[in-house]
Amino acid sequence: MTYIKDSIYNTGLPIMVIDEKKKFSKYPQIGWGEEGSIHKYNDKRAIKTFDYFIEREKLTRKFEKIEEMARIKDKAFCFPKGLVGYLDLKKEGYFMDLVEPMEKCKNFSELNNLKDMKKILEYILMADRAIERIHKKGIIIGDIKDDNIMINKFGEVKFIDTDNYAFGDYDFDLLPCRSEWFYETFGKKCSRIDNDKFVFATVALYHLFKGNIKLYQSGDYLKKLIKYLEVSNEVKDGLRIILSDAKDKPYVGKVLKKINVDERLISEDNLNRLNHYYN
Repeated sequence: MTYIKDSIYNTGLPIMVIDEKKKFSKYPQIGWGEEGSIHKYNDKRAIKTFDYFIEREKLTRKFEKIEEMARIKDKAFCFPKGLVGYLDLKKEGYFMDLVEPMEKCKNFSELNNLKDMKKILEYILMADRAIERIHKKGIIIGDIKDDNIMINKFGEVKFIDTDNYAFGDYDFDLLPCRSEWFYETFGKKCSRIDNDKFVFATVALYHLFKGNIKLYQSGDYLKKLIKYLEVSNEVKDGLRIILSDAKDKPYVGKVLKKINVDERLISEDNLNRLNHYYN
């Protein structure tokens, strides 16, 4: 089946036209993924073009999804703002707000560079609240990972790579591996919202341990982790629900805000036991 590109004027969104030949020289590449390439357009905008989208015939549906996503507003999510095309005036991608990253901690993959555990917890709680808000809008993230959660120069959390989210009648365009983490851990299905909650809880715990812990995809391992934690029973009870096969999980921020980051979360001996659990 031959994919015929749609006119960029067939949209209710703002449009932006660039010269494809100058895409890399004039607009520096700042990221890439399985679907496309991301470039800095100017100090306020970034663009993503679907250069690597394998099943081209599905792009019509993709652009329909972008039309809908552009209507969703949340301060923590970089949703599409309008469409991007080349000089032939066909749809090639979209533009969004550019995130100017914090110098010492551009995203959650660098969160452990921060020395202040209270600040790390603050960013975790900020991201958790954003996830809860977006779930209430009927959106599933699926691919919750460190480099997709940025921190801008004002200290605000910004979720990027939003066009693959699932919502309404629109599914993931590419199935994120993290959308199956609950199933891979417990061998059973759960709601996609519960999977998002489960995945972000593991992300949060990893950073609260400053990256000094291995988080295996094993229900038994997670039970041991919670058992060894030196936190209140209330916190343990909350984590048991989130890190188990229970349904209708709470958001991890509601649990973690009750911990004392000035105290050790786990003893050195128990940390070593956990890290050698499968060895």
